[in-house]
Amino acid sequence: MEDNRTPLIIDTDPGIDDAASIFWVLASGRFDVKALTVTHGNVGLERCTINALRLLEAAGRPDIPVYQGAKAPILRPRISAEFAHGTDGMGDSEMPMPQLQPAEGHAASRIVEIAKASARPVTILAIGPITNVALAVLLEPDLKRYVDRVIFMGGAVRVPGNFTPVASFNVVADPEAAQIVYQSGIPVVQVGLDICNQFSFRPADFDALQQVDSPVTRFICQMVQFRLRQIGGVAAESVARSDSIALNDVAATSYLMNPDWFTTEMVVGDVETAGRCAGQTVLDFANRENREPNVCFASGVDSHAAIRQWSWDLCHGF
Repeated sequence: MEDNRTPLIIDTDPGIDDAASIFWVLASGRFDVKALTVTHGNVGLERCTINALRLLEAAGRPDIPVYQGAKAPILRPRISAEFAHGTDGMGDSEMPMPQLQPAEGHAASRIVEIAKASARPVTILAIGPITNVALAVLLEPDLKRYVDRVIFMGGAVRVPGNFTPVASFNVVADPEAAQIVYQSGIPVVQVGLDICNQFSFRPADFDALQQVDSPVTRFICQMVQFRLRQIGGVAAESVARSDSIALNDVAATSYLMNPDWFTTEMVVGDVETAGRCAGQTVLDFANRENREPNVCFASGVDSHAAIRQWSWDLCHGF
């Protein structure tokens, strides 16, 4: 029987919001997840890899391979975001070490191999610094023939950055990589802070997950408690009564789930790689250079619909 699911590679630096996104993809059952390719980002590569394996074990998906990729940006020193995700990337949750092991091969080369072997062009959901995808482009400059699109959780256009005044973490972590991908000929969907700032998870969303009490929902609620403590929430056991939080990667994954939730426009896009504005996503809405648009910029979203679907899928998909 023909598999009509969308072939998907998830390129990730598993932290708290990555976990919430990956679990959503797996719960939906709509995607043929070919691999998790792991990059530096929220924490170091080794911890990110351990976290990816933990997620797959909790979801009961040992069939999905995990490939380790870039330990650092292409040209720059590595930065990280332990302040937002804890030293282990999972909210200092002290979860046991996984029994699964990463698969053989570098993430960049595996992206190329998987894309070329796929019967249909693959989609790449990039929810961390985009170094692995850039390296895959450098390995195979014609990768655009095999990739339908890259959905990238990165960028800040009409809102401030979350790491510098003009740049989001996933871009400033490797601006050169982002520019390589933006200029690769692969269609890029930029779902950055312009969208993430419109997402606000309500207490009831986590309350529903607590009531299900599956390995996945327990995993998510345990990590969410860390975020709630960061923003001054109430006691850790009272997630349902606490303030809402942002899970930025879920915002980007929402586009994968249903583009109709979004307001978008095609624009010409570049990434600044020099000076104090390195990492800024520069979108030319007027197309002053008369270039072919290369970025689908997401500017608006029905976040309530997306969050409802996220909660429903996680409560019913495992």
